[in-house]
Amino acid sequence: MNAGRLLRETGYDTGTLRACIAPVDPNDVNVYPASRLLRRFWRPGIKGVTHWKWVLVDPELLKGDRQRLARLVIHELVHVRQYREAGYVRFMAGYIWEYWRGRFTGKDGRQAYLDISSEVEARELTRKVISTM
Repeated sequence: MNAGRLLRETGYDTGTLRACIAPVDPNDVNVYPASRLLRRFWRPGIKGVTHWKWVLVDPELLKGDRQRLARLVIHELVHVRQYREAGYVRFMAGYIWEYWRGRFTGKDGRQAYLDISSEVEARELTRKVISTM
């Protein structure tokens, strides 16, 4: 599934979205069902991940509420932009470092994940896009 098409169909392809993810073009990003093997490594509650410019989501989301899927895709498109800005190695190293720094300072896995700066930014920008609807 093409991210740009999904966002147009659900009304989320807005100027605000484009500004938040520039220079990423949603039409250049595809959304794929995540394999069962990959999902075995996901923490509870995770519904999607971005790997460079691929968005992998729980296959059940592809069958369900398109608005919910679109909101997740917006979040993941912010990560596509972050990958592009930082480069693959720097993005992944920073992401993993922030997670483990949180764990070593006594945070549980969920809180360490929520406090990763790229996750904070993705949640904030997703809220910003949704609030303009």
